[in-house]
Amino acid sequence: MALAIAITLALLPSVLILRYFLKHDAFPEPRDSIAKTFAWGVASIVPAVILAMILILLLSGVSADDTTGAIVRAAILAFFGAAIPEELFKFAVLFFYCRRLNDFDEPMDGIVYGVTVSLGFATLENVLYVFNGGIGLAIIRGFTAVPGHALFGVIMGFYFGLAHFGPRNRKLLWTAYLLPVLFHGLYNMPLMALQSDVSDVSAFWVLLSILVLVVGLITARRLHRRVRSAQAPRAAEA
Repeated sequence: MALAIAITLALLPSVLILRYFLKHDAFPEPRDSIAKTFAWGVASIVPAVILAMILILLLSGVSADDTTGAIVRAAILAFFGAAIPEELFKFAVLFFYCRRLNDFDEPMDGIVYGVTVSLGFATLENVLYVFNGGIGLAIIRGFTAVPGHALFGVIMGFYFGLAHFGPRNRKLLWTAYLLPVLFHGLYNMPLMALQSDVSDVSAFWVLLSILVLVVGLITARRLHRRVRSAQAPRAAEA
């Protein structure tokens, strides 16, 4: 019973967040395309984990015996063990699958599909974590990690949409990848630092991680509103 509740709590945040973005799309995407993108997001966790393991293995010689070493180690784990590989394969789904869909035909689609693939990834990741951590972890991640993935997806999708529907600009494509990596890595780094026996400033690291989420939320909200505003005239005519 407890396991069923934990799994439900692990799935619920993704369902609610995805429903929000689908509901606020003036020209909704086909459910089939959303479902397949979500499935690709789930599947992307496999190559992301493999690449993360390779990168961490290559960088495993960094010492964590003092505070500076622990912080450097936390940064390596946060960026090379999570942010870089995870956002890379989410981006790959957008680039190799979503942009080729016939229904990928306006900037909002970048955000919708960006959120969808991110939540696909986050959902499986959350379920795996909850199997080990139970209901408490499900609740904590439901308010932090899962929304975090969605916010990174909004940011990625916004710039991906700009690059796809505007003048072809490789800088925008790089921004679509690197900006979520930055937010993701900065969010994860304090959490990695907390796991170090050297670090004794737990409150600072927790607040820093929360601050990154808040800034990410503000950024994602502004970008989403900007695209929704651009949709409004067309929606009024429809």
